Amino acid sequence: MSNRFTGNKAIFWLLAVLMASAQNAGAEPDKRPAKGEKAANYDETVLVPAGKFVFGKDKKEISLPAFLIDKYEVTNKQYAKFNLDHKYDSIVANFPVTMVSQEDAKSHCEALDKRLPTEQEWEKAARGTDGRIYPWGNSFELSHAVTSETDFEGHPPQPLKVGTHEKGKSPYGVMDMSGNVWEWTSSYDERYSILKGGSFFEDREPAKATSRLRSIPDDSKDYIGFRCVKDAK
Repeated sequence: MSNRFTGNKAIFWLLAVLMASAQNAGAEPDKRPAKGEKAANYDETVLVPAGKFVFGKDKKEISLPAFLIDKYEVTNKQYAKFNLDHKYDSIVANFPVTMVSQEDAKSHCEALDKRLPTEQEWEKAARGTDGRIYPWGNSFELSHAVTSETDFEGHPPQPLKVGTHEKGKSPYGVMDMSGNVWEWTSSYDERYSILKGGSFFEDREPAKATSRLRSIPDDSKDYIGFRCVKDAK
C-alpha cells in the first residue's frame, strides 16, 4: 500500500493528531501509563461466549458459537508488521490503520491465523445480548465515541488512538465499536461488503450497533479500518 500521509494531507493529519493529543475529547490517549498502571496490549483478544442475542433493528434472535475478537481496531504499527510497504508517522502508530480494502484486511487477519468477523459476530461483540443501541447503552454519549460530533477544535475530523474512550467499551470490553472508523466484515449484501460501527466522519446515527454501510470490496477510505476474530476452541 502506498503512503497516504503526504503533502497537505499529512500537514492537516499531524495537526489534528497533535490537537487530539492535547485535548483528546475528554480522554488522554497519548498519556503514558501511571506508575504501576498496566499498559494497553493492542494484541489482546476478548472472548464472546456462545449463545443467543438479538440481531439487527428488528431484533431477530439468533445464536452464534463462541469466538475471540480483537479488543482494539488494528493499528498502523500492527498492520505494518505484515505489510512492509505500509508507511506511517510514528505519532499515529497506535491509531487505527485506514485506506485498506476488504482484501487487505482479510489478508492481514489470515497472516495471524484469524479472519474478518461476520456482521452478526461484530454486532454481538458490540451490543451484547440485551439489544442495546450503543455498546454502552441506549443513549448516545459524546464522551464515549469518536464521531463528527466530537469537538476537534477547528481541526479536520480524524480518528483517535484506539481505546481512547474507555467508557465506550462494549459489554464484553471491546473498544471503539461505535465511531472512530468503519470496520470491514466478511458479510455481503448482494455484491456489496458490509461495514459496521460508524466513524469520525459521521454523526451518532451510523454509530449505532445495528447500522451498516455497504461498499465495494476493493474500496479504501481514510475512514475505514478493521479488526479480526478467531473461532474459540
